Amino acid sequence: MLSFSRRSCTGAVVLLALVSASLAVKAGDIFKLCKRNDPQLNECVKESILALRSTFKNGIPELKVNSLDPMVVSEISLNQGSGPVSIKSTFKDLHIKGFTDVQIHNVKVDLPNYRMDIDTSLDWFYTWGDYDIKGQILVLPISGTGPSWSNYTNVKGRATITGHEVIKKNKTYFGMDNMLFDLDVGHATIHMDNLFNGNKVLGDTMNRFMSDNWKVVYAELKPVIDEAVSTLLRDVAKKTFDKFPLEELFPK
Repeated sequence: MLSFSRRSCTGAVVLLALVSASLAVKAGDIFKLCKRNDPQLNECVKESILALRSTFKNGIPELKVNSLDPMVVSEISLNQGSGPVSIKSTFKDLHIKGFTDVQIHNVKVDLPNYRMDIDTSLDWFYTWGDYDIKGQILVLPISGTGPSWSNYTNVKGRATITGHEVIKKNKTYFGMDNMLFDLDVGHATIHMDNLFNGNKVLGDTMNRFMSDNWKVVYAELKPVIDEAVSTLLRDVAKKTFDKFPLEELFPK
């Protein structure tokens, strides 16, 4: 039979707390740190993000961040009621693959105003998931439910992170207000299975039509893609800024 005195239990709790504190993750364990007064701060942050690409593929358990290759959005909806494309659609279990191969071109860090702008590019990214759609694309009606995939190439994007000052325990934190990711693509191929209740002739015709008119289709689906990517990367950024004070992320 095992028995513990209150004193021994209290001692064990204190010991575990001390061990946990000693093992607490530091920002430098995950990120290449950049000094806030470095005249090359923007370039340093650019290199720090590039160095994280392999980490993003594996996930960051210290921040409870899963692998970002692929990224997965459980559900996202679009209700476009006017214009050449008028559709109501929902995408579930939307997977987005390719973002861990991102290239970083320009970074602008404005710590006093709690803002960061990051210009990026990708050779390609690929999505797949389940869709439910009804509406009209140009002159053709569209409806269906089933699996879908899309491929995007020659991709350019800009991430904008905005926030405000938060003081906790005499430390300054980047209180994130939002992160928006705006994407433009050089070409898009969009395919939906089981359109028109599985009518192969109508489905093939619509998929060819969407491929031929991809610019119009992408322009209307762009808010879904932008928000899906923004949602996932916003989560990573917020977990980072919530966990580490600026004194640690950007030491003097």
